[in-house]
Amino acid sequence: MSSGPTNSYNGRWYESPESTSQKRAWAQDAPYSRENRDSIRRQVGQMLMIPLDSPAVDTYVMNMIRHHYVGGVLLSRRNSVEVRGLVQELQQAAREVGYSHPLFIAIEQENGMFAPFGNGALGTQFPGALAVGAYRSVEILFDIAKASATELQTMSINLNLAPVLNLDDPNGGVMTSRTFGDDPVNVSRCASAITDAHRSRGMACFVKHFPAPRQGTSGILETRTLTTEPKYAPFRKAFENGVDGVFLEPTMWAIPTEQTFEGKDSPAQNLIRKHFGYEGVLVGSCDRASEKVGNVCGGELCIRGFINGCDMLIICEHPSDILDTLEEIYTAVEMRRISKASIEQSLERIRRVKERYLSWGVALNPPAMQLTLPSLMRHHRELAYRAYEMAVTVVRNEQNILPLSKIRRSTVLRQPTGYCALFTPIAPPRFPVPEGTQQDPFEFLGKAINARGFAVNHSPYTHEGMTETHFALVKRAGFIVFVCALDTDPEYQAQIAALKMLTKVRLEQPLIVVAACSPRELLWDVYLEVLICTYEYTREALEAAASAIFGDITPSGVIPFKRYKPPPPVVSQALQSTRGMQRWEVHQWEKRRDLYASADLWKKCLGWSRKWHLDASTLSNLLDRPGFSRHFVVKDPLAHGKILGLCATYTIRAGRNLVGSLAILMVDPEFRNRGIGLALHDEAFQYMRAHPEIDNAQLGSIFPRFFPGLPEEMPVTDQEWFVRRGWTMEDTYIFDLYMDLDKWHQPEDVFGPLSNQGITFGACSPAVFEDLIQFEDKHFSTYPGWVEKYRALKETDDIADAVLAFSNNSIVGAALVFSGVGNNQISRDLPWPRVIGDRVGGLACVGMGPEYRGRGVGAGLVCAALLELKNRGLAGCFVDWSTDRQVYESLGHLTHITLRHDTMAPVKRPRSSSKASSSASSKKRKLGGGSSSSADAKPFTPGQITSSKRHKKPSTATGSKPSSVTKSSSTDRIRKPHKKPLKERYTDAQLKLPTLNGIVPAGVTKPRGKKKGKVFVEDKATMMGILELVNASVDGVIQGKVEKSRRLEIIREQKRLEQERKEKAKEAKLEDVKDSLRKKRKRKAKTGNSSQDDDGEKPDATTGKKKKVSFA
Repeated sequence: MSSGPTNSYNGRWYESPESTSQKRAWAQDAPYSRENRDSIRRQVGQMLMIPLDSPAVDTYVMNMIRHHYVGGVLLSRRNSVEVRGLVQELQQAAREVGYSHPLFIAIEQENGMFAPFGNGALGTQFPGALAVGAYRSVEILFDIAKASATELQTMSINLNLAPVLNLDDPNGGVMTSRTFGDDPVNVSRCASAITDAHRSRGMACFVKHFPAPRQGTSGILETRTLTTEPKYAPFRKAFENGVDGVFLEPTMWAIPTEQTFEGKDSPAQNLIRKHFGYEGVLVGSCDRASEKVGNVCGGELCIRGFINGCDMLIICEHPSDILDTLEEIYTAVEMRRISKASIEQSLERIRRVKERYLSWGVALNPPAMQLTLPSLMRHHRELAYRAYEMAVTVVRNEQNILPLSKIRRSTVLRQPTGYCALFTPIAPPRFPVPEGTQQDPFEFLGKAINARGFAVNHSPYTHEGMTETHFALVKRAGFIVFVCALDTDPEYQAQIAALKMLTKVRLEQPLIVVAACSPRELLWDVYLEVLICTYEYTREALEAAASAIFGDITPSGVIPFKRYKPPPPVVSQALQSTRGMQRWEVHQWEKRRDLYASADLWKKCLGWSRKWHLDASTLSNLLDRPGFSRHFVVKDPLAHGKILGLCATYTIRAGRNLVGSLAILMVDPEFRNRGIGLALHDEAFQYMRAHPEIDNAQLGSIFPRFFPGLPEEMPVTDQEWFVRRGWTMEDTYIFDLYMDLDKWHQPEDVFGPLSNQGITFGACSPAVFEDLIQFEDKHFSTYPGWVEKYRALKETDDIADAVLAFSNNSIVGAALVFSGVGNNQISRDLPWPRVIGDRVGGLACVGMGPEYRGRGVGAGLVCAALLELKNRGLAGCFVDWSTDRQVYESLGHLTHITLRHDTMAPVKRPRSSSKASSSASSKKRKLGGGSSSSADAKPFTPGQITSSKRHKKPSTATGSKPSSVTKSSSTDRIRKPHKKPLKERYTDAQLKLPTLNGIVPAGVTKPRGKKKGKVFVEDKATMMGILELVNASVDGVIQGKVEKSRRLEIIREQKRLEQERKEKAKEAKLEDVKDSLRKKRKRKAKTGNSSQDDDGEKPDATTGKKKKVSFA
């Protein structure tokens, strides 16, 4: 046994290579011996890749190939033009030392600003990822990726480390301009197009950078919920498509091995291998970012990578340090820290990729294509320019400044100093330039503007901002073009500050801002009249921006951020055609989870008007109505808890049946025209159609209510949206009115004539309450919720809130008054009085008998109600839902809200006969049968309510003759179906009844193909519906128990207070008795006749004087 330490896996033993001999001496069970070092080098070398930064092949790279057998070389933009000869020399050296497969010749060709071979000499400049996310054409992207792969193959490159599948980070970062946006679906589509294009050309493709998962509260990896996280959706799609390899973020593999149990519990093993089931190549890069994460460098960092699941590592060490790093890796393999099994698995994955794409015949004798690269670039240049023109996005165009037409150009040119002032930041050239020469990458924009007849004064600005020289150019310029770029640079905020200063000092010249980077901060922080996005400052992008400014092209790009929707640009039709529709998952609204998010959505949709301001508490009172409300929401899949759309529905009793109300339907303004509203609309009517008691539906709610119709202040486009859904709008209007009671005085000519007619007014009392209910039932029972509000006055002990009109001691009219501090239920159902002010009351449910209408009783009743409100100290009166505002306006009311009423029509349900459904009147509301133009949801089929209890005879309006009465025998019905229609029968599927688990007894005739015995059917949707009904009933029971418990608690509290009062009375009485006894004792002590003390004991026989002590 060795006398050294027993734990040979401790990381601190590998801090330096000086103790490698001692470490080998401790490892007595090592699988490798000293003579196996060459095989270790060959195996480990195939798992390594080194960068090549020199213009030509140097001795360092050749030494790494010939002595350490590295598996690949990463090229950069510093390599010489003769890339093909350089690569062939590397492959020849690998073949000479006995490589089984050719080298990986890799490059990070992401295009755009991250294209090592895209300067116009080594390859065509194609748009980058952010520009691709702007034009969103997968077909063009496939052609671009295929063309790029073809050009790379002419230089003998066989591996492309691209594209980036990470989602755009709203907080910014170095990856902003390298992503396709923040839409996981669009990113997945772009990634599939690129990988398919590379695969069609026989080139390997590794995507990047797989993000690290979050950890649970106990430090355990939460893999169960990862499938729902948007950031993993593009990678999951890439795994399904069989991508060749994946780059890992440093946080996936650079963590200490003690935390991963020597790699057994690493994120790469748990998440990628086990959870996603991916068996491709996992690659890590040992650069400064990984060193910062792992807090180590050199060999220890590489050892962590191999232990935690990496199959290949790109070592970015200095040539003088890489030998020590390799020595540490070899020692870790010899001492079993890096297991032999993991090495063999990694080599197998690398071998599969190389066998699929690489061969020695092509590597050593590439096809004679060196003369075809210039011709390919000429052929691909048109494709690149077309893609750049499609990516240009006009975000803002106030006052239609763009395009600069010929008339506007001539106006600018006629000015004495009609030139263009071009301000650009100081940006380094994208590619090395010869020594002694200077090149400004933005000079191409100035040349493009000058080519259209304008003199251009190009003046770069620094991080110090605008100077007096710039301000002098601004005063003399005809129009200004300001360029922002390098949003990942620390000095980018200085560009924003310079732009803000320019907006203040300029005169009336048009200011055109060109964002040659991610425009996120420009959208949020600065108000601009014209904003054009090119997303990069390549030559092709800047020339496309000039074409958009002068109207040579019609920009059709869209912002690749779903969190922002620009104002209507000049290319709205193009935006609509490129914006993808998708299906949205609709959830049921829950107060605990969705209340505050709903308040945020309300503020975002209706916060522009002060009269519609509602806080979370008020929304809670309106939305939380268990038993007769059902609300639906659509959530943002990218933001936890954020609500994109809300639909509120209520039911109210109208006779024997219910009326369904679509109270509100709101969609986040930034996410409109994407099918969210239609998804909520259809889900709400699906619920109403399934409700057995709902016969009619209306747009707007009654009690509780937000709006009884569509507000007239709503944009016309929003009103037309409901018309397209099939709603029939009437020409009648509903009015909410308001009066300032402090300025109101009682009219002198109202009560006098009514008094002569014997009509008086007064508050309701318990003696006449039953007469009031009978009066309301007789005249207003058809109005949903009207009579219920009067009945509720007795429950809340607010009978005096009813103001009555009497004639000969009979009730001829009534009105409800309420305030925010009362118990009246109507004060909770109408939120707008509290929005207006704290001392604002209301007037509702005003009605008279038909024989007293037109005689001034209504005006008198309203005046009596106003006097009652004024006597209560209220300062304002809100009138709810009036169809005739002349009476109120004559008394001083003003219109507060005007609403457009819709036609209340029956809710249609599907039925078996299509012929009968076609006979329904087109004027009535057909649920889900509107002429929707959206393609993301299938409209419902209209139908009519029918049942065995409510069956109507066919109407002559359908075109059929009225049938005579016939016998009800089944034979007669079958023999003469044309004389009396058959009673309609429905299947379970038509009635949407669940398929329950049933038993087919033996001997019973069974349908063909159905087995006897118990049939189990898994119907999760039905079971969830049943559970919701059960939970609803349980909630009702619990609510009843809570109410009962509250009442009992009140009774107990009253009993306790009564008991305390009695005890205090007893104590007071006892104290009085004690005081009287003390007074008697004092009187007896003075006379000397006291025979007993108060406690019943006898006094002493001898009574002497008290001792007195005096001090001299």
